[in-house]
Amino acid sequence: MTYKLSSTLSGHEQDVRGLANSTIGDEPILVSVSRDSTTRVWNHVNTSSETDSRILFHSPTKSFINSVSIVKLEQSGEELVASGGQDAMIYLSDLYQQGVQEGEAVNFDQDGKYQLIGHEGNVCAMNFAHDEFISSSWDGTAIVWNLQEFVPKFVLGGHDSSVWDCKIVNNKNQYLTASADKSIRLWQGDHEIQKFLGHTDVVRKLLVLPGGERFVSSANDGTIKIWDLQTGRILKTLFGHDSFVYDLALLPNGNLVSTGEDRTVRIWDLSKGEQAVQVITLPCISVWCVTMLPNGDFAVGGSDNQIRVFTQDPARVAPQDELKAFTEAVQSSSISEQSLDDLKKTDIPGIEALSKPGKQEGSTIMVKTADGTIEAHQWSGGEWHKIGDVVGGASSTKKQTYEGQEYDYVFDVDIKDGEPPLKLPYNLNQNPYTVAEKFLADNELPSSYTDEVVWFLETNTAGAKLSEGTTENNQAQSPALANDPYSDAYARQHSSGEQPQVATSIIPETQFISYKEFKKDTILNGLKKLNQSQETSQFTEEEISTISGLISNLSSGDAVELILNYATKIISSWNTSSKLIGFDLIRIALGKITAHDFLGQESVAQTVSNSIESGLEIIDSSNATLFMMIMKVLANFIGGAGFIQAYIDPFEGDSTRYIYNATFQKILHEIGQKATALDSSAKLYAAAITALASFVYDLSTVQIKTTGLNSHSETSAAPVLDLVAKIGDTVVKSSGEAGYRLAIAYGNFKYIKAYPTNAPPSQWLNKWNELYASKEQRFNDLARDLTLL
Repeated sequence: MTYKLSSTLSGHEQDVRGLANSTIGDEPILVSVSRDSTTRVWNHVNTSSETDSRILFHSPTKSFINSVSIVKLEQSGEELVASGGQDAMIYLSDLYQQGVQEGEAVNFDQDGKYQLIGHEGNVCAMNFAHDEFISSSWDGTAIVWNLQEFVPKFVLGGHDSSVWDCKIVNNKNQYLTASADKSIRLWQGDHEIQKFLGHTDVVRKLLVLPGGERFVSSANDGTIKIWDLQTGRILKTLFGHDSFVYDLALLPNGNLVSTGEDRTVRIWDLSKGEQAVQVITLPCISVWCVTMLPNGDFAVGGSDNQIRVFTQDPARVAPQDELKAFTEAVQSSSISEQSLDDLKKTDIPGIEALSKPGKQEGSTIMVKTADGTIEAHQWSGGEWHKIGDVVGGASSTKKQTYEGQEYDYVFDVDIKDGEPPLKLPYNLNQNPYTVAEKFLADNELPSSYTDEVVWFLETNTAGAKLSEGTTENNQAQSPALANDPYSDAYARQHSSGEQPQVATSIIPETQFISYKEFKKDTILNGLKKLNQSQETSQFTEEEISTISGLISNLSSGDAVELILNYATKIISSWNTSSKLIGFDLIRIALGKITAHDFLGQESVAQTVSNSIESGLEIIDSSNATLFMMIMKVLANFIGGAGFIQAYIDPFEGDSTRYIYNATFQKILHEIGQKATALDSSAKLYAAAITALASFVYDLSTVQIKTTGLNSHSETSAAPVLDLVAKIGDTVVKSSGEAGYRLAIAYGNFKYIKAYPTNAPPSQWLNKWNELYASKEQRFNDLARDLTLL
């Protein structure tokens, strides 16, 4: 029997990122968390409603909440809801407390009944089983918690990147973790005892099967794998999803449910073959999460803010008008041609093709209707179901208009808290990184979202390409020249008629990478805690209050005061382990200071420079965290009047040409020494090296944008190129992303002829090319660019 829609639960204002379940008596309870910063409880899960939920918890920092779990305390018998997310905290709330009912102004505890403090990054997964509780984070660790004292019991550190999921295997202190480093690891206590390798991309989710002898994993490579826990052998690989597979759940009958980035929920019979037995398409792009309900139904949450419950029980199937509305919502979706499998861009059949059965459950076909519309249909439950109109494909003649211009795509991007989706126009002949940077700059969003926007563009236009030699108007032009007014090549050609140096798609890249976003409450909580631990030079309560006020407003004048009066006191007077927060205050302040204030108060730039020098002096091989923060300070310093004031001087008395001064050259030398001496096992090492590569990349953009540096780049860039040569091997060994940023910097310097014309290729660059160029399309594109320079 197939699953059908039972109910649709509306109430969240942004993506539903996590689900958990419990019961009251015999009735199932659903708990959900969202990017809207709330945790909600739903008591009537099989009845569609827009109001039948209560807010159990609201993040005090207004951060995204990404993970949820039900936790039962053995000693007290309390049943708690654990909410974890962006602010790195885990909040435990009483499931049965009365929070905020929709439409009522009821006070509730925003801090939860208990808090678990230990992670340093987004808490992306949690699991409670066998009377134990585990969480994992983007900080590269998983933590098993002591729920009697609410402190870490084991910290599982060893992954090279974010730990996307964690599971308790049994009551013998055995745990599983899955990571962006593509590995799954088995732990005995805090000791790694086995590594499982087989996925070719980020491993997103784990599921331990009954008995604990097998487990399931899903990944960004679109596959689901069943493993033998003891031998590490892959027993079966399930194929079907067209994109990332986000979540897994086990149904009472032993079938598996999976959700993904391809708009689908898929049901698998693990005792049979490797194809899904049912595929349900939803009217949203990302189906983020799934949980099995005690009554045998399952619920899924998606990027359209909705929770949908599906059932096999005829008594719980939604009314016909609701089923019809759901079908129409799916059918009215607009999808790209490139997101569908088994499709050809020519010879699209007519609707008569729907008279033939599909090859397998979930297969898709494109058909052309009598009026010329191209529709996508999916084979599910023994019949074809329309899943949307095909738009925006390279073979489609349809264009979308935005602000008077035609584009191949105009996406709705829900990326800014508390506001409607933003419009993201995109043509296939544009560099997605250039488009992403422009989009973020236009909407005053943090540059840290760049990779997310690029991933969104690449995922939703995968495989799409324009014909060579044509633009959207079919006018001939060089296939490598993007028709993008924010491209340097475009600007040169249209201002002077000059053709670009080479037909590159990425180089030059001149958008700064910065680290300006922050959470006020997180910084203040850390400041208060560290302040209390100082034997001398503590801030008074009045000073803490002043700092809080400065951070809240953070005008240019506030930012200057924050640096001169408070950050410098921390850096000069507090103990070494506490100095980090002083640099963090400088980091957030730098982006707010105007050129007028830098020029009017020369001491600001000098103070920042002195702080950077003093910070580098105290870094040892284990202190990657402080090194990372200083790199972020430098990245935020670059490009402003203060940076020029502190570090750039006229070259040999020529006011039209510039060079980095002795102070900055000393800083570059010190950075090279410290970076190559860092212990690769140190906490946040990978993040530190990525920040270093970002800083060097920003220097390459300064070199391009500053005419006085660019005019004799082989001389002015020499100190930076020395640093690149020194750190190249270290950066490449760290990660492909860090290597990518350094390689763009290298390309930018080559582009403006900062390297001698007879300079041999760098060995570190050859190594990066060998290790990573084939891993991602953007890496491959960059490698191609570099061969042309």
